[in-house]
Amino acid sequence: MSKGTFDQLNDALFAQLEKLQSVDYADSEQMKQAIAQTNAVSGIAANIISNNATKISAMKYFENIGVEYGSLAAKAPKMLGGGD
Repeated sequence: MSKGTFDQLNDALFAQLEKLQSVDYADSEQMKQAIAQTNAVSGIAANIISNNATKISAMKYFENIGVEYGSLAAKAPKMLGGGD
């Protein structure tokens, strides 16, 4: 399984936007379902972006203190590229 990219995330968000725009506004049940799905997709996207922002902040921190980030990979948490 390949990891997602920001391009894939962007494509998914635009696909969801298109889906939301194609909903029949007269069908209140379809509208409710589309809004719920859009909220779920948006929430997941926000979490992905936040997690990656944390990783970037950690990498910047290591760079600022003069430690090569890659050398810490074995000690760093998995979400930050480490082995544990």
